[in-house]
Amino acid sequence: MPQIRKKTSKRGTTHQRQKLKHKVSQGRKKAKKEARKEQAAGKTHKKSKKDPGTPNNFPYKDQILAEVAESRRQAADEKQRRKDEKRAALTGLDVKDVEDSQKNTMDIDIDENQNDGQGFDGIMSIRPAPPVPPKKKTIEPSVLEPVIPVTAGPHTLREVLEKADVLLHVVDARDPAAGLSEALFKEAKGKVILLLVNKIDCIPRESLALWLSHLRLTYNTLPFRVAEAFLPSKPNPPPVSKKTPVKMDDALGSDALWQQLSKLKTKKSGDELVVALTGVTNSGKSAVINSLARADVMPIYNLNSAISAKGPYTTTSASELVLEFPDKKGTKLRLIDTPGLEYVRAEGVEEQEKEMTRARDILLRSRGRIDRLKDPLFAVTHIVSRADTQDLMLAYSLPAFSKGDPASFLAGMARASGLIKKRGVLDHAGAARIVLRDWSIGKFARYTMPPGSSTISSSTNNEGILAMLKSRKELRKAEDVKLIQLQPGEAEKREVSLDDVWGVDEEISEVDDEDAEDEEAGGDEDAEDEEARGDEDEDEDEVEVDQGNSKSGEAEAVDDDEEDEEEVPELLPPPKRKRTVSFAAVPAGGKRLRRSGKNSRRG
Repeated sequence: MPQIRKKTSKRGTTHQRQKLKHKVSQGRKKAKKEARKEQAAGKTHKKSKKDPGTPNNFPYKDQILAEVAESRRQAADEKQRRKDEKRAALTGLDVKDVEDSQKNTMDIDIDENQNDGQGFDGIMSIRPAPPVPPKKKTIEPSVLEPVIPVTAGPHTLREVLEKADVLLHVVDARDPAAGLSEALFKEAKGKVILLLVNKIDCIPRESLALWLSHLRLTYNTLPFRVAEAFLPSKPNPPPVSKKTPVKMDDALGSDALWQQLSKLKTKKSGDELVVALTGVTNSGKSAVINSLARADVMPIYNLNSAISAKGPYTTTSASELVLEFPDKKGTKLRLIDTPGLEYVRAEGVEEQEKEMTRARDILLRSRGRIDRLKDPLFAVTHIVSRADTQDLMLAYSLPAFSKGDPASFLAGMARASGLIKKRGVLDHAGAARIVLRDWSIGKFARYTMPPGSSTISSSTNNEGILAMLKSRKELRKAEDVKLIQLQPGEAEKREVSLDDVWGVDEEISEVDDEDAEDEEAGGDEDAEDEEARGDEDEDEDEVEVDQGNSKSGEAEAVDDDEEDEEEVPELLPPPKRKRTVSFAAVPAGGKRLRRSGKNSRRG
């Protein structure tokens, strides 16, 4: 059988080229023929001339230009009005509210532009997208009441304790023991202390039942969950219809709390009962007051509102609110909302214990974007040391690793998320930021069991509330959470700062999210940050993230601190020198002549 030679060239033949030329010429002839026919019929196609505009010597030129500008402005206003109506239909707000929010945003941008280069760092030049106005909360007719006035309260914690009759201490149900303060309870001697376990919808009912039984051995404890309107919103929530009412009177445990306060009021001979709400940052004190008032009177923490450089809102000064008991008309209750507890810095503490305390405080408060910490490894190390190993493996689909080994855990997280640097180096810092982001938005659903839970009886007096909560098995099946058990924390033994004036250094202390966390933790961390950045931020620009893992890439945030701008030149590698190579002219004669020249030089 003859061998068929494979065609090696894609070049066409001469015959094919001639055929193409013939077709092109025929097409041109046809087009010319059609043009002659149209010209004979009187159909001529002339190019449209550009409008020369209004001549300068025209007597009414200014009026015409003013009319044109006015028509353009009206067209732009009509376009903007349609946009506002569309946005209002999506968010459930009126058009006037949307226009007011846009005006406020423009004013803020103007103020920030005026201060550029004076009080802001370089990252402030990157403006965030204009905020979407919050959804309008439709209040039921039974809740329509006059606006409840909120007045400024005392300036220090000592003044609050002297003025209050009842101390309502709010703790997080996910780790109640870590929110207790022994020094605060000592200062509140002679006061009635009520312990309110908030956020009970975030933990399994088995954990809540054991914690209530454990805490009631020492304190008068009540479970609580704020109303639906004041629950923390998830990132990128779905649009809510206008007809869907936002409930403000469905708080769990509010009836039991009102009954307890009513009993205390009967024992007091004064006109009103003064109740001070205390607790660490983000324990839910302001949301508890809103749930009792059934109105949005106190601003609450919301991670989605972090559109400015100062981050989400938290209470910075004391506020007072007067309510009436629902079963006793004319009987008043004065509530005092206080900022988060601040502790006195302890001296003579070892460096390891100091770092562990800082990580515990940052994770407990979870204020702002904690995934933007300059050194996120120490916080994740604290999480891994307390978390159950099997729960971490199941939550993030990781291979087996030894208990309490953060390096193995972060290596598995980096491989699973595609965070691999050049030369195959795993990005542990990027993997740590993913875990901290899940922690801050509530996707890292953690819970604890009280010490000695095997010997504690789970019999409580709140069977109705427990029946409304999900069990551990039901929470594990949820797709949007990762249920992980942690070891319980310990009650805080540090002294509470009683005489610090609230709201004085608000503008200075909230320049950066991490700096605010360091202040709450109570330690000088500048030296630690400089040492940590020397190792972790060296190859941060070399991270290669897969396209399928774009969400994990969001966790690698850029630090927008003034200190970073000063340290960036030190972290950059030295500039590479350009290597210049010069070639001699090739002599006539080619390689043979050059070879002969080499041989002659050798000789």
